[in-house]
Amino acid sequence: MEKKETTGKALQDIGITILLVALLLCAVLLAATTEQYFEGLLMLAGIFLAVLFAAFRLTAVAIVIAGLQTVAFVAYKIYSYVTGVSEVYPISFCWVALTLMAVAGAIMYVSGLKQMRLENQVLKQQVEELIMIDPLTGFYNLRSMFMDIQTQISYAERNGKAISLMIIKLRYLKELKSVLKKAQYDEVRVRLAKIVVDTVRLEDRVYVIDEEGSLGVLLTCDRNGAKLVEGRLRKKLDDPAAFDGIAQTSIRVEVKIGSLQYKKEEFERDAILFKERVEEEVEYDLCDIS
Repeated sequence: MEKKETTGKALQDIGITILLVALLLCAVLLAATTEQYFEGLLMLAGIFLAVLFAAFRLTAVAIVIAGLQTVAFVAYKIYSYVTGVSEVYPISFCWVALTLMAVAGAIMYVSGLKQMRLENQVLKQQVEELIMIDPLTGFYNLRSMFMDIQTQISYAERNGKAISLMIIKLRYLKELKSVLKKAQYDEVRVRLAKIVVDTVRLEDRVYVIDEEGSLGVLLTCDRNGAKLVEGRLRKKLDDPAAFDGIAQTSIRVEVKIGSLQYKKEEFERDAILFKERVEEEVEYDLCDIS
């Protein structure tokens, strides 16, 4: 990764250097050939046009413009020399080299910039894949939950313990988003996560599993224990003061909850299947149980 980024930066540096040197030489050449000033202006305009297209990543168009300009210029000079219409100065052919030089520099710079952007996107994606913490709540995320489920399954099987997975989702999600600003909705997510953490035991683990506010709870108990936790949680969420201060008017936040106990013969250590089955239980939660 570092080598590729260095290559991209090197291309940018070399490209911009070549381009600037070419433009500087164009200015010098234009000043040195005052007797062919109009001709020099036309060549300089063509160079700028080709560089402009190269800057917009239209490399093929830039090359075509530079090629056509070079062919037209050389053909005109040959015609002038053969017919004697005007005197041909060898220094004029420097415009051909400067055209190619400027376009090549622009293309190198843009290629280096494109390569660096691509590498930065790949790096950003890799960093996001490695992130284990939800930035809003500070709790562990879905990736962490899958890893911990595998660890807890192994621990439970070795020690003959039970583990359960509970998933909590906000009910009436669209309606809630429609009446709350983003900052207020984020506060609902944070408040809900804190309530869940305060409800479960210290050895139980709470995870933020999506950006909608859904939570996963890995419980070190069987299905009956999970139901007891669910009852305590619903009782706390039914408190009218649970979400006070978030909006100007009082809001009621309702949730859907589902839970299942891990069974080896049913899930076969498949954490994704385990989560999917619990989510099905969540969808069956059609009404709150006080």
